[in-house]
Order: sequence, then C-alpha cells, then structure tokens
Amino acid sequence: MGRLDQPTRSLTTRVNYALTTTVTVQWYAQAYVSRGAYADLRELADPRARNYDARFRPYADTAVTNDPGGIDFRQFRSNLVARWEYRPGSTLFLVWTQGRDLEAPGTGPLRLGRDLDGLFARPPKNVVAVKLSYWLNPRLTHAPRGESH
Repeated sequence: MGRLDQPTRSLTTRVNYALTTTVTVQWYAQAYVSRGAYADLRELADPRARNYDARFRPYADTAVTNDPGGIDFRQFRSNLVARWEYRPGSTLFLVWTQGRDLEAPGTGPLRLGRDLDGLFARPPKNVVAVKLSYWLNPRLTHAPRGESH
C-alpha cells in the first residue's frame, strides 16, 4: 500500500457550426493527462489492530521503496461530423474519429506542454465512417386530409 500523488488535467471542447440550413459541422475533442508517483509504501502488519497506524509498517524491500514507480497516462479523443440534408428527411453523414493513447511507467511532475507533445508524437488511430439515409416518400410527413397526428 502507499500514497499516490496523481495530478490530472483534462479539457473537453465542442464546436457546432451551421454552414447553411442543410449543412452542419460538429467537432468534439477531449484531452486527458495524468501523472502520479507512489510514496510511503507500507505493508500489512496487524489487520485487527485497533489503532489504524498499528495495522501497517514500512515496506521492507528497499529495492521497491527506493523506486516505487508511478503512473503516466495520456489520451486524446476527437470526432468531426459533417452532416448534409440533401433532400427533406434524407441525410448524409461523414464522420472522422481520431484517438491517441500513451501509457508508460513514469514519474515526475505534470508538465502539460511536454506531456501533450509526447502524446501527439504517437501515431493516431483514425476511423472514417459514412452514413447515408434516404427518406422514401417525404410527402407522407403530413397526415391525410381529415386525420390528425
């Protein structure tokens, strides 16, 4: 067991833009950076002790206590969606998704610029998708005369 000092920074943003009444673009992005270092490693001494401090003692293995390791996790997710309503009820979507991950056994202070540079040096995982919907009879969107919805 030990203490983990793990500062985390994240930023989420979304931008929606209507080019025309039938063409829109949406962009979503999320960056996440977290670094942590372990300290004060302890092991179980007496699990039934009344006093919490008496339940644990310092960890005996100096090879572990001298270099307890840490956490270094970085992630970026992004989606870009273009939407075109080419006729009433019929829409074409073009979607580009990008993801980047970096996980390493690291310690040290969180430095946002350096940490993001390392993340964006990694090759991205890109996915492109196309969705087409076609409304067979757009005139049926209204109820026939004499009937209500």
